[in-house]
Amino acid sequence: MSNFCSNCGTPLDGDAKFCPSCGTAVTASIPPTPAQATPAGTTASPQTLHNSQQQAPPAPKPMTPPPMQQPSQPYYNGAPNFNRPPYPGQNPASASGFSAYGNEPYTPDKNITEKFFRYDNRLNRKRYILRGLALVGIYLVASLILGNIGMMIDEMFGTLLIWLLGLAIMVPSIMLLIRRLHDLNRPGWWAIGNFIPVLNIALSIYVLFIPGTPGPNQYGPDPLSVTN
Repeated sequence: MSNFCSNCGTPLDGDAKFCPSCGTAVTASIPPTPAQATPAGTTASPQTLHNSQQQAPPAPKPMTPPPMQQPSQPYYNGAPNFNRPPYPGQNPASASGFSAYGNEPYTPDKNITEKFFRYDNRLNRKRYILRGLALVGIYLVASLILGNIGMMIDEMFGTLLIWLLGLAIMVPSIMLLIRRLHDLNRPGWWAIGNFIPVLNIALSIYVLFIPGTPGPNQYGPDPLSVTN
């Protein structure tokens, strides 16, 4: 097969290295290599298919929402749940709707300190009246003695002693009143009414004539369950 000079187009022999007309060096041309075809009747290898075809990305898995957690003891299930804990600052009895003391027995006061100088627990009418009369008797006897001593020393000094005695008696009196209010299922701060004119009379009638809460309440067991 003859080649042609790329410069002048002169036909060249197959083994010629220079053009006889213009002297241009002959450059051998490399025929293109035909694409390798897969013989008929054969199957392409997996590697060939992997290189020739683009694999589709896998479909994303559907997102399943997590199940909702149910409380073990719901606060409400058609009706109030009495076993639920109280809210912060809430009395256990008021949170549940009944006394937090259940069938706990009432513990009687055993000494002077427990009888006159405590403001927790409850005090029924009989104990309240008897202890109040005891305080009145102590005040009368002590004021008579201190008054006579003050008369011998100085009248102003005797008046001061009786005034201090009144303050000393007021402390256990307020303690008894608070416990009596607890027996009526009332808060202790109601005792402030004892210092307000007219209201103190109504409060005295209330604590003297109204019976306490039957059974336990939020302040303690029923004091009528025992006697002392």
